Amino acid sequence: MKEYIFKQYTEKICAHLGIESSDLFVKSKEQRIVDARQLLYYLCVEKSNMGLTEVMGYVNNQDFHEDQSNILRSVESCKQKVAKDGDLEIIINKLSDIEK
Repeated sequence: MKEYIFKQYTEKICAHLGIESSDLFVKSKEQRIVDARQLLYYLCVEKSNMGLTEVMGYVNNQDFHEDQSNILRSVESCKQKVAKDGDLEIIINKLSDIEK
């Protein structure tokens, strides 16, 4: 079930930001890709109560290798952005509504 949620978040984020899911899971320092990845990790951990190990496993299944410390750092970074930007919180609430 949680893998389904991970995939739903991935699809919704990519559609919202106009990027391909294949772009999301490549090493890139392009800010829009980094922001999208951080948002994905944030939604998984904060809105769906996935553990870091679970998220890491789903990311690794995409042939993208991320360790728990990077995922945690991304979640914390996104939390800071949400605290500063009310519009981002609205977007997150919209993206976190998934079909079950």
